Amino acid sequence: MEPNTGGKKIIIITAVIIIIFVIAIVAVVIALSQGNDGQNGILNNVMQNELDINDKENTILDEENVVINDDSTAEISRKYGRIELVWIDQNNNEISSPLQPNLNGLTPVKFDSRTTSFVTTTEDDNEWYNYDLQRWANAINSDGSYFVWIPRFAYRITYYSDSQYTKVIGFCDSRGIMKLNDDESLSIISKNNTGIRETANHYIVAPAFSKDTASGYRNGGWDSDISGLWVAKYEMSMETNGTHTETSNASIGNVQISDTIKAVSKPGVTSWRNINVNNCYLNSYNYDRSKDSHLMKNSEWGAVAYLAYSKYGVNGKNISSNASAQYITGGTPSEESIYISNKNQSTTGNETGVYDLVGGAWEYIAAYIDNGYVGLAENGGSSEDDIYGSRNSKYKLVYPHDSRDLGVDYDRINSINNYSLIYRYRGDALYETSDSGYGNDGWGTNIAYFMQSDIPYLIRGGDYNSTIGAGIFSFNGYSGASNSGESFRVVLI
Repeated sequence: MEPNTGGKKIIIITAVIIIIFVIAIVAVVIALSQGNDGQNGILNNVMQNELDINDKENTILDEENVVINDDSTAEISRKYGRIELVWIDQNNNEISSPLQPNLNGLTPVKFDSRTTSFVTTTEDDNEWYNYDLQRWANAINSDGSYFVWIPRFAYRITYYSDSQYTKVIGFCDSRGIMKLNDDESLSIISKNNTGIRETANHYIVAPAFSKDTASGYRNGGWDSDISGLWVAKYEMSMETNGTHTETSNASIGNVQISDTIKAVSKPGVTSWRNINVNNCYLNSYNYDRSKDSHLMKNSEWGAVAYLAYSKYGVNGKNISSNASAQYITGGTPSEESIYISNKNQSTTGNETGVYDLVGGAWEYIAAYIDNGYVGLAENGGSSEDDIYGSRNSKYKLVYPHDSRDLGVDYDRINSINNYSLIYRYRGDALYETSDSGYGNDGWGTNIAYFMQSDIPYLIRGGDYNSTIGAGIFSFNGYSGASNSGESFRVVLI
C-alpha cells in the first residue's frame, strides 16, 4: 500500500505560507518603524534648527558678546521677518502669562463647540482663554457686540533673507533696526523714535500700550500705561432701532450714530460702508465713552498684527482672506460656518481670534499725512472733535510727509519719499514690515502703498477683491471719502 504523502505535503505548504506571512508582517513592522523614525528625525531636525536659531539670536543680541556700530549706510531687506513676543506688566517687567483682561463692563464669553456659538461665562473660568493655545479672550458689550482682548506685550523682529527663513540678516529691537554682518557684529541702520520704550532684554514695548504724552502721542500711545486693548472682533455694521441696516449708498451709510442708529460688531452681516473717514472717527469715539471707544489707531492695528503673527496666533502663516463680495462679516451669513469653516480667516486660526482684518472691506485707520490735500478737511472735518480738526490727539497718528508732496498730483515718488521719513516708527507694522512703501513687498507679499498726494488717509487689510496682496500687513492711502469698499473698526480701553 502506498504511503499517504498528500497530507504531509499540505502540512508543509501550510507551514511555508505561515512562515512567509510572518516574515512579511515583521518586514512591514520594521519598515513602518524606520519610516516613523525617519519622520521623527525630520521633525526633530526642524525643531532643533528652530532652537539653534533662537540660541543664535540670543547670543548675537547679547550686547556683552557682540560688537554694535552705528552705520546708516548699511542696508537690509525688511521683506521677510518673524515676530517674537514677551508678556509684560505695566512696569514693563517680563511675566509668564498675559495680564488679565480688564472687562470694564463687558461680559466674558467662550466658544461652545456643542452649539458652535459663544456662550456667557465668568472671568474665573479657566476655559475662557489660553493664549499659549492660541485661544484669545472674547467678550460682548451690552449691545451684543463682540470684542477680543489684546494683552500688553513687548516684541522684537528677526529679519531673514527669504520667505523660507533660511538665513538671519538682521533684527529690530529697542536699539533700532540692525544688520547682522558676516563676522556676527551688528550695524545699527536706524534708531527708534524718541519715546519708544524697552524692556530689560531690549524688547520694544508695543507703543499701543505705552504712556506717550511726552512725545505728543507721536508713537500712537496713551496718556497712561494700559494693560491691553479690546478690539472689535468684526468690522462694524449699522443697526437702526436694533435691526441690521444695509449701507448700500452714502445717503444711508455716511451718517453719524444717534438714538436710533448704532454701530455694532457682529458676525454674519454686511459691514458698515459708504461712510467717510470723519464719520468713522466720530462714530467710533461716540460708540461707548465709558470705555474710551475710538477708531482703531495704526499702533493698535500693529499690535494685533504682531500678536497674530507670533506663536500666540497663526505663527507666521498668512491669514485667509474674507472673500465675501457682499462684505459679510466673518465671510458668510452662517454663524456656525464662520466659526467652523471660516476660522482660518481669524488671527488665531480658530473661532477666538479677530476676523475681517484680511479681505472683506478696506478699513479706515485713525492716521493720515497732513500734506495740504483739500480732501483732508472735506472728508476729515475741521472742527476740534473731527479727525482732521484736532492736530494733537491720543486718538490718532499724524505721519510726516516729504515737502515735495503738495497734496495734488498722484506720483509714486511721493509714496516712496513719504515712506522714507517713517524709518524711526515702531510697532505700527509699516516700515518694519516692508521695504519700499510702493509695491507688493509687505510681509506675505502684502500690498504696501504708503499715503501720498490725494490719498492721505490710511486704510489697511485689503478687500475681498484683492486676490493678490490682501493681508494683515497690507496698507494703502485713500482720499477719506465715502466709498462702498471702506469700513472701520472700534477699539475699547
